[in-house]
Amino acid sequence: MHFTVLAKLSWALGSVMNIALLLVITLRARWRQFPVLTTWLAFLSVRSILLFALYLDGSSLWYTRIWMAGLFPDFVLQLCLVLEIARIVLRPTGTWVRDARGYFFAAGIAGIAVAAFLTWYVSPLASSARRVWEIRSNWFTSLVICELFVVMSMTANRLGLGWRNHVMAVGQTLTAWSGVMVVKTAIQSFPATQHFYGQLDQIRQVTYAAAACWLMLQLWRDEPERRPISPDLSEYILALHRRVEYDLRRLDAPQ
Repeated sequence: MHFTVLAKLSWALGSVMNIALLLVITLRARWRQFPVLTTWLAFLSVRSILLFALYLDGSSLWYTRIWMAGLFPDFVLQLCLVLEIARIVLRPTGTWVRDARGYFFAAGIAGIAVAAFLTWYVSPLASSARRVWEIRSNWFTSLVICELFVVMSMTANRLGLGWRNHVMAVGQTLTAWSGVMVVKTAIQSFPATQHFYGQLDQIRQVTYAAAACWLMLQLWRDEPERRPISPDLSEYILALHRRVEYDLRRLDAPQ
């Protein structure tokens, strides 16, 4: 098991970004709004430190075991992060907007099925079984994240729901990074690119570092205050409320 100097530097950069982003979330108390994001970053930080310790110790077998064991929790946490964003966007008042949950989950399940089919269809020619499953797991995870975020955005737009700045920042950053992963993993699946596997893999770390920097900046800043309701809209809501009260009184009146 050997990593180039560039791979080690990108590995260290990713670990530092995880810890820095986790620190920003803690200091700005964003963990209250994004508990899953906080948990995912903590998981990535601990796993990275553990893998690096095993690498320094030369424990190739345990390095592979820990790496393989972390694939499923990593995917589950990313999936839960999308659901967390959907919960914030599609449940603005604490309850699901009518038709939002059914539409989101139906389209989401269909997207996961398509991602699973494409992942199984791809047969990467890698130098080891670990790399084959690494390519497939990255492909599947990235496709699912992108598809679910697109579904969530379509659901929100279809129902006329608004986004908050921090939620928008987390969603767009996660989707942009996953999109780059989809392209990178697709390129790695071609036999002609096997000699450049390590160099292509650096794209993941560099892109993640850039995404983490952007997200740190967005989460450090406070969200702008919401604009007050215009007088015309306020009057319309008040008139509608009076109309509903009038109709209810008519229904309750003795016939």
